[in-house]
Amino acid sequence: MNSAKAIIGKNLVLIALVILTISTLFRGTVSKAELLIFQAILGLLYAILSYVEYNNTSYKAQLPVERFAYYPGSFFTLRALKVGIYTTFGLLLFASPSAVKIIYPVCFIIAFTELIISLLKFNKKLCFVNVYANYVLIALEDMEKIFASEVDYIEYRHEIFYIIKKNGRSTTIKTFSIDNQELFMTKILDWIRNNNINVSAESKQKLGL
Repeated sequence: MNSAKAIIGKNLVLIALVILTISTLFRGTVSKAELLIFQAILGLLYAILSYVEYNNTSYKAQLPVERFAYYPGSFFTLRALKVGIYTTFGLLLFASPSAVKIIYPVCFIIAFTELIISLLKFNKKLCFVNVYANYVLIALEDMEKIFASEVDYIEYRHEIFYIIKKNGRSTTIKTFSIDNQELFMTKILDWIRNNNINVSAESKQKLGL
């Protein structure tokens, strides 16, 4: 199964899980005991499909063998917030005396899956930056290719590269969050030189260009 099918599958499973839970809440579609069983089964399927999304052969084939692991602070902050929010909602619903408490397993399932996927992304270096002859590849939530031909200029401040594109958009690379920073700096500076990319005067001095 490729990533696209896994994404569609896990979203369908989550929709089915939510519909079944809400249907039971308002119409008593199944008993509470049966609902917990269905929630556990669908939750496990959701977690498996989420895992497959990032660990299937077709996805791994896109990954460069040698890459610089890249985990800026936002990676940890975003995931901690997601896990924390869903866990908190789950605990609040679990402790609630109202009928809506039957939704709490859905929150725990999503929180658990987010935690597993975060660990997978970290342990297998699925977030990274890599430098090629004419482009830089950045993989965080999505993969972004930045071709040298579309770069207007680059600034470097406080160990952060600000890549300004000709369309006005910008991308940052925080070098202090990159594994093997020294080697990365060598490669990115070679990339800048070889592609004759404009660098601001102040940044040139800092980078020794």
